[in-house]
Amino acid sequence: MRTDSDDVAVSDHPDVTWLRRLDPAAPVVLVLPGGKPYSTAAPSTWTIGQLRMRAFARALVDELPGVSVGTVRYRHRGWNGGDPADDVRTVLDGLGGTAPVALLGHSMGGRAAIAAAAHPRVAGVVGLAPWLPAGDEVATVAGRTVLLAHGSRDRWVTARLSADWAGRAQGVPDGLARFVVRGDSHLMTRHPARWHRLAVLGTAAVLGLGTDPVLAAALEAGARGELAVALPDLLPDGPGSAPEAAHAG
Repeated sequence: MRTDSDDVAVSDHPDVTWLRRLDPAAPVVLVLPGGKPYSTAAPSTWTIGQLRMRAFARALVDELPGVSVGTVRYRHRGWNGGDPADDVRTVLDGLGGTAPVALLGHSMGGRAAIAAAAHPRVAGVVGLAPWLPAGDEVATVAGRTVLLAHGSRDRWVTARLSADWAGRAQGVPDGLARFVVRGDSHLMTRHPARWHRLAVLGTAAVLGLGTDPVLAAALEAGARGELAVALPDLLPDGPGSAPEAAHAG
């Protein structure tokens, strides 16, 4: 098992750092960090994006005690035509048991989660500021639950990308909801507690561990083709900063 402090050279195989590893009957969440459009360098555990997702992994460990939580380390930092998605599939193939898996991905990790969602172990995806360029597939999420969230001030990966993807995906997954966190950026640092709470509640819903009323309302609206529903705060932390369902068109 790799510890959080280890940095290794480029590997022929992806790896997982397990913050908690339970027996194979336990549900699993795989945390998928971001990266770059193209890079064959080995991922570093000390980039801002990697450190940010470490906090999400800890929140999942703290609030979902019956779930195995691991962070995937890709072979390379770059998308490179789909390398991270291939890595996620490899990790999924290597998991023991048959319990459901949730994919929680940020930025490029969100793209990898969507691309790998057709794997039979995957119950659904929670995508945080996901990088979803025009032309990315939607068929991979058929039969899954998909929850997306984006900061309104994201300048690295604009919220328009996830909005356009969600519009194309309407009717494909079993459940679809999309949130905007007003005033937040790509690294999700203005309202971190809110993002963490959304990730925990979304992961629980994907794994069938209970659905918060706010998320239930969003998913019901999505089933009706309505992705412009105003929702209550998941975790109030200041005026004008609540996550709200955003129109996917």
